[in-house]
Amino acid sequence: MVGERQGTVMKKTALWKDAWRAIAGNGKRFAAMLVIVAVGVMMLGGLNTIAKDIRAGLDEFFDSTSMHDVAIISTLGFDDDDIAALQQVNGVAKVSGEHTASVTTTIDGKQSSATVTTLNNQGVEQPYLKDGRLPKSAHEIAVTEQYLNDSDKALGDTLTFTPDDSLTSTAATSTSGTFADGEYTIVGTVINPNDIVNPSGPLALVSGAKTVYPMFVAEKALNNAESPYTSVVVAVSGAKALNTYENDYLNTVDDAVSNIESIQAEREQARTDAVHQAALDKAMASIDAQKAKIEALPDGLPAKTAAEQKIAEAETQAKNAVDAMPKAKWIISDRSAVTSYEDVKTQTEMIARLGTMFPVLFLIIALLVSLTAITRMIEEDRGLIGTYKALGYTRHEIMLKYVVYAAAACLFGGLIGDVLGLIGLPFAFTRKIITNMYVLPNYPLLVDWRLALGGILLFVIIITGAAMAACTGSLRLEPAELMRPKAPKAGKTIVLQRIGFIWNHLSFLGKVTARNLFRYKSRALMVIIGVLGCTALMTAGFGMGSSALTLMPRQHSEIAPYDVMAVTSAANHEKAQSDLDKDSDVESTLPLQLGSVTLAPAQEGGSAGNTADDAKLTAQLMVIPDGKSTDGYINLQTTDGSPIELKFADDGVIVTANAARKLALAAGSSVNLTDQMANTADATVHEIAQYYTGNLVVMSQSTYEQMFDADYAPNADLINVKGDDDAQIAFADDLAEQSEYLSVTSSAKQERDFSKSFRLFFIMIGFIVVMAAILAVVVLYTLASTNISERERELATIKVLGFRKREVHGYVNKEMLLLSAIGIVIGMPCGRALLGFLVSQLDLPGMNIVPNVLWFCYAGAAALALAFTLLVSLATNRALDRIDMVGALKSPE
Repeated sequence: MVGERQGTVMKKTALWKDAWRAIAGNGKRFAAMLVIVAVGVMMLGGLNTIAKDIRAGLDEFFDSTSMHDVAIISTLGFDDDDIAALQQVNGVAKVSGEHTASVTTTIDGKQSSATVTTLNNQGVEQPYLKDGRLPKSAHEIAVTEQYLNDSDKALGDTLTFTPDDSLTSTAATSTSGTFADGEYTIVGTVINPNDIVNPSGPLALVSGAKTVYPMFVAEKALNNAESPYTSVVVAVSGAKALNTYENDYLNTVDDAVSNIESIQAEREQARTDAVHQAALDKAMASIDAQKAKIEALPDGLPAKTAAEQKIAEAETQAKNAVDAMPKAKWIISDRSAVTSYEDVKTQTEMIARLGTMFPVLFLIIALLVSLTAITRMIEEDRGLIGTYKALGYTRHEIMLKYVVYAAAACLFGGLIGDVLGLIGLPFAFTRKIITNMYVLPNYPLLVDWRLALGGILLFVIIITGAAMAACTGSLRLEPAELMRPKAPKAGKTIVLQRIGFIWNHLSFLGKVTARNLFRYKSRALMVIIGVLGCTALMTAGFGMGSSALTLMPRQHSEIAPYDVMAVTSAANHEKAQSDLDKDSDVESTLPLQLGSVTLAPAQEGGSAGNTADDAKLTAQLMVIPDGKSTDGYINLQTTDGSPIELKFADDGVIVTANAARKLALAAGSSVNLTDQMANTADATVHEIAQYYTGNLVVMSQSTYEQMFDADYAPNADLINVKGDDDAQIAFADDLAEQSEYLSVTSSAKQERDFSKSFRLFFIMIGFIVVMAAILAVVVLYTLASTNISERERELATIKVLGFRKREVHGYVNKEMLLLSAIGIVIGMPCGRALLGFLVSQLDLPGMNIVPNVLWFCYAGAAALALAFTLLVSLATNRALDRIDMVGALKSPE
């Protein structure tokens, strides 16, 4: 018994030693498997971790600023009774009213728009303090870093602003006299929690929206402390402890919103009554004064009777006027109405989807590489396996060697992949890309151990399973059969030999190459697949870059060919238009009305009603005057290039493709529009228009006036300017210095700034190219080295027959180059298809990226794939030179 146990222990020890020796003896194959596994685990863990880190960064930022969970605006504002009523709602922790006013300030001699908001006393939705302190006294103000950079000011400097009566958020937001006049001292630099987009990054540039600087003052800055609140911000009980994107947070907020909605109708009516009664009291006070004067007159005078009749008419008119006043209407929204919140949500979902797709590709490649490596190891160990079986080792014991080999490659590769994916990749990604898009102060580095271990486990199970499958065939054979050399495959006539006019014109080496390709079909297929994947990845990467970098030029050449967009207030537009008409540098202008609207699927009818959630987004509203053509300014066309005619006599609107995709809209769908005055209307989508940058809604003057029951008020011009890009930029700069203009945008300058800021796609391209290079080199090197080891006797024979080094190299490399060429040719259209898929997943806010693969993208992908093949060929040439002719010819294989 003791001897048997000792024998068993010795057998197992010998197997384990053999297993570890196999790793050292097959180091190149082991390294290839390790690298592929490391890359796959890195991408699985890294991309998913990046998504979680970005969301966690925004959640921490919202927590640090006590960001609202629910925001409410009203067409008639709010009073303290509204605040008190909301405070009593179940699920509401804190409620605070805010005063916000749209103002105009001067920056470098140019008129610029800003919003001034009071800091509330409940600490809800406070700006994030970067430097200095928050305002405390009446004439102190906090601004953003963007304002300091643009105005060349610093802490301690002063600024002034004037009310902007043309841009108000609600009917109750009268900016005139909201805040005290005079100079305000800058005491702090802050980040506005409602807008975290980097003003110099691609998302800001691509939107094309005018810059509006957020500013914050203390409540002491109010002229009238009793004035109604512009909006109300609410903190929900228990919500701060939850992740802002998780379902438990969303459900908690939804419950609070439902409770708020239960008092909405009552409070709307109470506010309506209060405002109407105040207006009536003010009108009646004047009438009562007139009554008192009339009553003092002697009775019976004809003049007195006529005056009493006029008083009665005045009373009736006052009551009718009050009855015609708008009623209070609440608009309740959660954080999904905050553009940055939704942007981060869609981008992290996109990154997580890529974090699932790319690892699948590398898992498949790892499976092919491991099958090739293990199969070749088994062929080389054929005699050893027969010996083991003859000595009494079981199938499972013999299989242990190859399972350990594969599992070790997966475990070591997985550990390296986890370090790179969970720490290195998120660190580089958030520092180099996300900080270019958002101004969040920091991002936590989260490590999800379930994801880390799960990624390794996934590769271990699949790769070791493949190793076990590769062993099964040989382990079924008898020891005597395994100890004999494997009989070579019988020669067969290949298809090409039957095509005489081709076969007869091939050289001897050409015929050998053709026969070898057909002889090793599986290996040939793997080479083609490896190069195909490499070429497809690089074609998609370069295509992504060309699609992104031509986005703005295509926007201006195909869709919006105007040179300059200039925005004024409605009151100043007539003078500005007159000056433009006289300007000799102006070629032509199109006056129109610009604003913004919030789009949402209509509740009833149309395909939009089938959306899973209540999606919303903000778009620029462009109202075209009746009878005016947009030719030469805005070329309205469908996504397939068909022109769209703007109708002037119905309620149809034109919605751009990016907004339509977000809201699941199509031609004929119903969409709800809410303007800046909180007026809402349902409209029919006339057509979906191609538009690459930003979201746009276009309608005619007649449609606008009918839909919103408001007068058309032009406040902007699209301008075509004489001269080149530099002349257009100079014209826009001169225009911006005039006091009438709130915003002036040059298309040429937008293009230049956009290309400079778009590091996102350059980094993405580099990442994809590196991944493609790793894929190609690992696959090609593994297959090339396996090919050489299998054909050592053949190669030794031709060397003995007098083939020189270059001839031997060409004998082997010609096959690899031919297979690579096939893979490249197939890979380029596959890369174009992959790009289409990636673009559909790359859901960047305000961008409608349409694949635009230029010729040099294909050329670059093909050249690099060929270069990787040549590099591998150079590396394997050394192995060819080291073949021992005598030893190879003596071998039994």
